[in-house]
Amino acid sequence: MRKLSFNIILILLCIGCEKEKFDIEKPDVAVFVKQLKDGTYDYYEKGENGENLWLLMPKFTRSHIQSLIDFSKDTTHISDFPINPISSRRPYPEGREYFILGECLLWTVEGIRNGYGYGSLDPFLIDTALAKSIRHKGLKSVEILIVGDIYKNWWNNLKDSDWKDKNPLQETSYRWF
Repeated sequence: MRKLSFNIILILLCIGCEKEKFDIEKPDVAVFVKQLKDGTYDYYEKGENGENLWLLMPKFTRSHIQSLIDFSKDTTHISDFPINPISSRRPYPEGREYFILGECLLWTVEGIRNGYGYGSLDPFLIDTALAKSIRHKGLKSVEILIVGDIYKNWWNNLKDSDWKDKNPLQETSYRWF
């Protein structure tokens, strides 16, 4: 009986340690966010010899926008995120060596809105009201939360109409880099 109990506990532990499944074609935003935060998101474009080239962006659609906006309140610093493969620049603002999760999720929403899958070349925001010498340092977490509210209002007001045609940042000084 003791041996059976031990085996059951061992099996349950192994199941609990298994990596959470993620389907890049039918993504779950909560699983994506969890994997980004714990550093286990590892869906790569592969090279000719099977080497990892860059992280792939999941196939997010209109149906994911609300969840992406909801999770954008999380300003956790993350080390990896699927970036635009055609960009040849560093993916972070000057002076920063990490991504901010909420900013990246809003960038993902922008990629759905613009139809390209990526919000811009690089997943960070700048404030064009600032002097050119400092605007490329990107936004602070509190400003990203403000932009998140802008996207939330945009979505709440337009989700049933012309949401693709209205740039949420059009009336602001914020822009995707």
